Amino acid sequence: MLTRYREEGKSVRRSTLRAATVRFGAEKPSVDCVIWDISEGGARLAVAFPLADLPHQFTLLLSKDGSIERTCELVWTDKRFVGVRFTDRLR
Repeated sequence: MLTRYREEGKSVRRSTLRAATVRFGAEKPSVDCVIWDISEGGARLAVAFPLADLPHQFTLLLSKDGSIERTCELVWTDKRFVGVRFTDRLR
């Protein structure tokens, strides 16, 4: 399991409680999540999915219609949250 760490000096995180969706691809159905905080480079998520089963990479849909999405890489996990790094630009 990946452990949680902080990256000092990176982009500023903004607190938010915003619904989003994690899309794994064709092999698994999408699941709901809540974005607890977000920055230009990543986010902290509470995911309605067993954390141990999260893949290393997935897509985060930031809008209900799926028009805003970010490709994510799992950086850390703890009992409640996961930390992700955005590996692409906002689209």
